[in-house]
Amino acid sequence: MKLTKKHGLFKRIAAATLVFVLLFSLASCKDEKPEDPAVKYNADEIVLPDKKVAILVAPEAQFPEDYKAAKELESEYPNNIVIKEYKDSRILEGGDPGIITFSKELANDPDIGAIVYARATQYTRNAIYKAKEINPEIVTVCIEPEEDIEEISDLANLVYCVDWAKAAEDIVAQAKAQGAKYFVAFSISRHISSNPLIRSEIDAFKNACDAQGITYIYNSSVDTNNTGGISAAQKYIDEAVARLYLNKTVEGKDVALFSTDSAVQSTLINQANSRGLIYVCPSFPTAYNGLGEVYEIAKPESITDVAAYIKSAKDAVEADNSGTARLSIYKTPLASILLRAAVHSSFDLLGGTMTAENMADKATVRALVAANSDDFSITAYGTKKNAFMAYQPGFETLR
Repeated sequence: MKLTKKHGLFKRIAAATLVFVLLFSLASCKDEKPEDPAVKYNADEIVLPDKKVAILVAPEAQFPEDYKAAKELESEYPNNIVIKEYKDSRILEGGDPGIITFSKELANDPDIGAIVYARATQYTRNAIYKAKEINPEIVTVCIEPEEDIEEISDLANLVYCVDWAKAAEDIVAQAKAQGAKYFVAFSISRHISSNPLIRSEIDAFKNACDAQGITYIYNSSVDTNNTGGISAAQKYIDEAVARLYLNKTVEGKDVALFSTDSAVQSTLINQANSRGLIYVCPSFPTAYNGLGEVYEIAKPESITDVAAYIKSAKDAVEADNSGTARLSIYKTPLASILLRAAVHSSFDLLGGTMTAENMADKATVRALVAANSDDFSITAYGTKKNAFMAYQPGFETLR
């Protein structure tokens, strides 16, 4: 069909209009700002309470992410947060453990309204009991209890922990992706016998291995509380891995190593490096434990900048010409997320905006805002109304 001048003019106008619409749409997209997570999850504004929140934290050498996250929160809320650092909980000394001594001290301080246990290590149960004996009104919030989570939940106002069913699936899937045919899980009787949370973690690993077609092996290890302490626990791991090969329980290099004990992570990595095995994750899903004990990895200015830490970790691993391990690293600052949620929830509990009746909504929203990711999930722990399990998937292969 022959086009007239009128048809040609119409086509030019239509084309110009289309270009204008496209340019306007692109400009609108460019100017569009990310949705505020507090708005997205309908979170209440944070109201700072009259009383202060104390964060009890282990040394940086024991739990670096927790320690740095606590320091950053202290800088963010200098008039509302105080930090007490107790000694490495894995090293036994005479007298009351620091976590108990500080809990009693804080409970006696009229300016302190809440205690957040950045990692509820051993003796937290007694620490809470002693604190509430002194001040029944003091608010206590725990993260990832090392002791019986059922008892901790009965004593504390609020508990956040890892959703180990989801974490185990993620960890084992990463091990599988790196070629694992065996998955060896080390734990200690104190963890297994006294805490259903850690028992469920071990069960979750077995279930995940069964689903992935990986041979699961459980090994009961030496407790750091026993004679010999940390060095004895580390020596046991070296000997146990050797026995696995001597007894032909495992063969070849496609063996993934895991332990619920934070004290032996460097030993697992060294074993993996010397034998060409697989190391995916430390005892808690974090980028900062384990690898940082073996390699010199620069910590970022903000502990939540895991991407910067991973880049530094890759450089350190690549520079290691002698190591042969297949290594992975966790990409989410989960400890930081849960600590931020715990602190903000403590503000809410002290201000009266979080109660037993609305805790399920309020506590989960505080965690969702802290995570600000669609991949993050949080659910109730069993039938407990004040305990919540959280996780966000994501591992990255380093070598």
